[in-house]
Amino acid sequence: MSLTLDRESENLEVTDVVLEHNPLLHLPQTRHLMASQRKISEFQAFEIEAADDSGIRPQAAYELATRQVGGRLNLGYTPRDHRNHLQSKRQRELAFGQAGSMLKYFQDKIVENPSFQYALQLDCQEDITNIFWADAKMMVDYAHFGDVVTFDTTFGTNKEYRPFGVFLGLNQFRETTVFGAALMFDETFASFQWLFNTFLATHNGRQPRTIYTDQDIAMGKAVRDVFTEAYHGLCTFHIMENA
Repeated sequence: MSLTLDRESENLEVTDVVLEHNPLLHLPQTRHLMASQRKISEFQAFEIEAADDSGIRPQAAYELATRQVGGRLNLGYTPRDHRNHLQSKRQRELAFGQAGSMLKYFQDKIVENPSFQYALQLDCQEDITNIFWADAKMMVDYAHFGDVVTFDTTFGTNKEYRPFGVFLGLNQFRETTVFGAALMFDETFASFQWLFNTFLATHNGRQPRTIYTDQDIAMGKAVRDVFTEAYHGLCTFHIMENA
């Protein structure tokens, strides 16, 4: 289509249009991937949330939904839409339910011991995305035994599938001690970067000599960015688990 502007009348005029040369922008097999065509109905949202509440992982729930309707072309949404719906649901729950209870717990802990510390990371809509906390014992233990730290997120095995990160070490009796803990919504570079910076700020900027993590790429980049004075090693347990 060609348009010209009549400057006197300030109107746009169509001077040429060729309708027969307009091809289909999407094949029928890919039309369901268009943002305008993707939508989760109320019934589908109910099924997604019911599967999540029953402990069915998002990937398995999505595959089940596609089989029920005869394939992905008939479903109307993608795996990313499925995950985004669950993430939005969890953020709403945290904003109106769990967050209030957790913040009250933190405030009560501060009343008991002013050394208790916590930090929240918010997104652009001011929803809570990541939470870190450390009590007085954690800070004292880190001051004495924080030369070697292991950061582990394999505790995220709850039905919410939220990564639960724990900073661990060993005391003088070779017993496991905790230096800090975090509840996370995702495992991106930005989240790990915020978490590691918050961890150091809580412990007066003291860097460990060595930190062990799993092979997560985003986590590794954040370790290099934040723990600039520490040797970064990979945990052999996680390597063997993923082998």
